Amino acid sequence: MTVRAAPALLAVVLASACAGGDDAAVEPVTVTTSVPVTVTVTTDAATTTNALPGGWDGLEEPLPAGGTLPVEEFNAHAESVEEPWEHDLAATVDEFVGRDASTAQSVSFQATSGPEGGGPATASLLLAGLLDDSVQARRYDLGLSRRPDGTWRVDDASWAQKCQSGRGHQAFSPEPCL
Repeated sequence: MTVRAAPALLAVVLASACAGGDDAAVEPVTVTTSVPVTVTVTTDAATTTNALPGGWDGLEEPLPAGGTLPVEEFNAHAESVEEPWEHDLAATVDEFVGRDASTAQSVSFQATSGPEGGGPATASLLLAGLLDDSVQARRYDLGLSRRPDGTWRVDDASWAQKCQSGRGHQAFSPEPCL
């Protein structure tokens, strides 16, 4: 073969590689990405839920100084029952806080969870317009994870409050109001 024939041979090889059989070279590709999901719900009046007889009645007042809330007793309760709220992030937060006993005039719920609504998740529940002469609003921040059966487990929780005007701090803090 001469050097002059090499470019022609190369052109023939390339043309044969590109000719025909294109259907086999085209395959659909699926790309999946994980995107955190954030949900915000705000209502103008407190929603009530039915507390279980002899079950969890929500957090006990006064709330612990320092802002850290105990979660072990709630998790033990949640593991001992089979209730629809256990599979719903917002309902689990409501059950933990005991929102059915709240006097809040405005409720705001915000949550971020992992891919496809799985855990871990963070949730914030803001109860504002409380019928209290000292406390204007209270915020609960929770870290949650999914159990293998799809129910939610509270991993950690904290609280903070904002005082009524003239009754103490105006930033959210676990410090008492006057």
